[in-house]
Amino acid sequence: MKRICFHKLVWSLLILALSLFFKINAQNVDTLYLGSGFQKENIRLFSKVNGLKPNHRSNFFYFGFEKEYNTVEFCVKNTENNSKDLVLEFTNALIRDIVLLKKSNLLFQPVDNTGIDYPVSKRPISHRLLAFPIKLKPYEVATYKIELKKESGKPLVTTIFLKGFQAFSKQNSIQQTIIGIYFGISVLSILFSVFIFFILRKGSYLIYALYIIFLGLFISAYTGIFPQIFLSENDVFDKYKHYVLFSEISLLLFVVFSQKILETKTFMPKLKRAIDVLLIILVSVRLLIHFAFTGVFEKYIQVFMNLWYSIFILMLVLVVIEIVKYFKTNFKRSSLFAFAYLFMIIGVCTTILYHSYGLINTMIYGLPILFYSSFLEIIFLTFTIIYMVKGIYDERNSLSEKLIVEEKKSLTAFIQGEDKVRKRISKELHDNIGSQLGYLKRFISEKLKDNTINDTIDTICNDIRNLSHEVSPSDLTFIGFENAASDLANSLSKQTSLTLDFSSYNFPKQLDENLETQLYRVLQEAINNIIKHADATHINIQLVGHEDYSSIIIEDNGNGFNLNNTSLGLGLKNMTSRINQIGGTLEIDSVIGKGTSINIMFPNI
Repeated sequence: MKRICFHKLVWSLLILALSLFFKINAQNVDTLYLGSGFQKENIRLFSKVNGLKPNHRSNFFYFGFEKEYNTVEFCVKNTENNSKDLVLEFTNALIRDIVLLKKSNLLFQPVDNTGIDYPVSKRPISHRLLAFPIKLKPYEVATYKIELKKESGKPLVTTIFLKGFQAFSKQNSIQQTIIGIYFGISVLSILFSVFIFFILRKGSYLIYALYIIFLGLFISAYTGIFPQIFLSENDVFDKYKHYVLFSEISLLLFVVFSQKILETKTFMPKLKRAIDVLLIILVSVRLLIHFAFTGVFEKYIQVFMNLWYSIFILMLVLVVIEIVKYFKTNFKRSSLFAFAYLFMIIGVCTTILYHSYGLINTMIYGLPILFYSSFLEIIFLTFTIIYMVKGIYDERNSLSEKLIVEEKKSLTAFIQGEDKVRKRISKELHDNIGSQLGYLKRFISEKLKDNTINDTIDTICNDIRNLSHEVSPSDLTFIGFENAASDLANSLSKQTSLTLDFSSYNFPKQLDENLETQLYRVLQEAINNIIKHADATHINIQLVGHEDYSSIIIEDNGNGFNLNNTSLGLGLKNMTSRINQIGGTLEIDSVIGKGTSINIMFPNI
């Protein structure tokens, strides 16, 4: 008998303990206690949805396709002797209508309402997200109900936070900084793309700039920033015009831009045509069901949604195939674009799973994954653009270098041909015409014995000898460049009204034959230019030798010229080419009205 009584006592105590446990647990779940350290809390664990406790473990609210109106009920208690300023915040910025009610005398009374169906001025808190201010008195216990109206036939997903006002303000400041960085990078990318477009005149850069603009508009609408920036207080946010339209235009521009980046028209024309068809279907279907056949869409929304997602995924797969194929053509460009495309896919797919099916939570620090993924996408796409521009300039530089090499080859061939012609003409003057004049002089002196004619023939012979020497100095190899330059200066002083000063200091007595020839031609060309163009009265020629190199300085007191406004003539090009051939440098300094100085430096060979 005692044993039976003991067992009954044990069972009674166990039942009492379990009842107390469940009562306390139910109280802890149903009521949110706000102490001194309270900052923020997700009300999901403390709420009832449509009068029932939520039966799934997600930390956000997911309202399916059926009900247009839904309710969330929760209870809070201030455990302190101080009043509390709180903010009730919704992470979904696109909810049509939200009504906040507070229980009073067993009835719920409306406190405030907000949503995208109302003007911007109707928002209780000036914030990018939909939010309500809540004030709790000391030790107050308050029960609130939230009535949410969503679009007919569409799902709705959101997280609802209750935050202390200071925590709300702090997090809002951090989010604004992150958002500012996002749009700052976007603006820089847009300006860079437009700048490159005006320089290179290629449409792909303008398309990219437009894509970033509409992507930014879409992100601003999705995160609730658009009404704050672009709408006046009396305007109402139009989800279709300000959200759907931006998303479809950005999708269209992205696909067109990706086809330009991957050069599909050249390397994958069939894939390009398939993607173009899918893109037209995607954009047309979504625009038609949102702007023309809204009633049909609401009736068969799940069918249209699954069809649209299927076509969209098929298009994404085809673009992936294009990227893989383009790896063989341009690995670096396709790699950068692949990273950008990967972030875009991650953002879009997780957003679809979140908004349409309520499978995963995509909110990170109050901002959606799509926000962060699009930011990384813009960075990698901009790097792709930079790499493309670098490739274009590298190609142009390579082409310019090839043109310079070809020009040098042509100029070198011209100079070599000129030297050959000079030598042939000099040889012809000296050996043939000079000899013929010598025979003529002997004949006249023997037959006619006329001294006047003989003197004339001597003058002609001297002129031909000087001309032959000027065209190609045959004695340059024997007497050396220094003596040949001195003779040229003396000859010109006698033949012209110019005063030529010649000086030499430690200049090498013997140089390579080709080096001497090139230097002599440059010296001739420089003096001829002075005589023709400078209108000078004095020329100074200096030869200076150093341990490893030597220099030639040619100065005049002529008119001078503006180096910036004067293109190189053939004479100066020949001079520069000849000096380059011997590994030297040629520098020209000229002042208008004061003359010109030419400084030639070359290694001693």
